[in-house]
Amino acid sequence: MKQEKKRQQHSYRYLIDEHGDWFCEGIPVEDRDVLRVLSRSIHQTGQGSYVIRCEGEEHGVQVMDAPLFVHCIHVALDSAEQLLHVQIELTDGRRETLAAETLETVNKNSLYCLATPRRLKAKFGKTAYYELTRHLQVTDDEETFYLIIQGKRFDIAEKVETSPV
Repeated sequence: MKQEKKRQQHSYRYLIDEHGDWFCEGIPVEDRDVLRVLSRSIHQTGQGSYVIRCEGEEHGVQVMDAPLFVHCIHVALDSAEQLLHVQIELTDGRRETLAAETLETVNKNSLYCLATPRRLKAKFGKTAYYELTRHLQVTDDEETFYLIIQGKRFDIAEKVETSPV
């Protein structure tokens, strides 16, 4: 017997602003448990847009900057104060190893990486940004910033985006 697909009753519209704050139908989402569920349910479509997929339903998400935000970092150093390991902590509480090869700045202003198994764009908040910059190094010509983790160099890519007029 073929099961009927559950018909979605209502489609909510979500927004994540440039600071990582969530809104549903224009109302701020402030409940930490709800935010955690929403953040962990976000997916990127093949067209590059974002949706929440939860309990068989799908809801659109307008993302003003990045769908995820890095709240802070946790580092392990060796006896010579060199980085052994960098872990990021997302605002929803998840922790994972920094994918250092995905680090990039946009317009020499904001720092991003890819996070979660879905490889979603994550923006470093101020605290995480400044924590990480303590470990940055720069080439002699001052053109490239990089991290060295376990003796391996990871250059931070620079991306320039223009605002649509």
